[in-house]
Amino acid sequence: MRTPNLADDYGELDLEQGASLQEVRISYRELALLWHPDRRKDGQVGASRAHHKMTRINLAYQRLRRALEPKADSMISIKPAARQRTQARPSRDEHGPPGARPHSQETRTNSLGMRFVSVEGASVLFSVWETRVRDYQVYAGAVSDVDVSWKNPGFAQMATHPVVKVSWDDATRFCTWLTQKEREERKLPIAAHYRLPTDAEWSWAVGIGARERNGTPQDKGKRLKMEYPWGTAWPPPKGAGNYDPSAGADSFDFTSPVGSFAANAQGLFDLGGNVWEWCEDFLDGASHREPARGATGRAGLRVLRGGSWNFSGPDHLLSSYRNGAAQGARSHGIGFRIVLVMG
Repeated sequence: MRTPNLADDYGELDLEQGASLQEVRISYRELALLWHPDRRKDGQVGASRAHHKMTRINLAYQRLRRALEPKADSMISIKPAARQRTQARPSRDEHGPPGARPHSQETRTNSLGMRFVSVEGASVLFSVWETRVRDYQVYAGAVSDVDVSWKNPGFAQMATHPVVKVSWDDATRFCTWLTQKEREERKLPIAAHYRLPTDAEWSWAVGIGARERNGTPQDKGKRLKMEYPWGTAWPPPKGAGNYDPSAGADSFDFTSPVGSFAANAQGLFDLGGNVWEWCEDFLDGASHREPARGATGRAGLRVLRGGSWNFSGPDHLLSSYRNGAAQGARSHGIGFRIVLVMG
């Protein structure tokens, strides 16, 4: 197999050989927005071409970033996909973005065009994006009693932005509807279903599942210090994700189109920033719908992971941080990502 040539990687990113790391980052972001498969309007052939192009762009960016920042960013290193596939448990730095999706990874695209991939350590397939406005719009058009808060987040959104102002209950109903829809259309096996990820599954997706000890989600929050979706550096580097403007990581004032930033090593986008994501669990670890009362006074709250466009604190952005909200709560900083259980 031919050893990758960095000159080819520069060319893949439309740059002259010797361009700076900052120029590489800027060009990567522009190309990622241009070639995002979900932004293509030229049919299935165009979407397939865009997917292959994005794979090449991600690989080129990964190699150039490792070559240009070997010391300053060694704590955010990415292991090559081939090595990652041979390890059952990811190492400390394996989760830092950007990372190419392993070739052995299972993939599936559903009836709404949502793409799902397998994640090491989890038995479910994860949506690579947070649920988009366009996905939720189909659901809201098919079901008569959907709360309309999502239509008025307080700022402009496009179809590819993550839907917000949806409660845990709203998100769960979306999963139930999508499951029933695809079973009726015979696009989903009868044993398969959609749901929200568990807190533990979300940890595997962000790359820390192998290192978290037992305990409730609340117990696990902030245990792993200085570990972020982008690596271990603070503050977040430019292009790390969509966070509050005070973090200086991006130029979006509110939500951004899903996939606007580099995917992580699992091929998942926006696990840091953009919107908080609902998880199945109660924050206090209660196993039933009637949560156990704890001494903290935070009983009855559902887990939220990942930060959002209006958060910038070093604790809130940790990969291990758990936020919580009542399952009926709706906020312009809360959305959701779904997983597919194949049965």
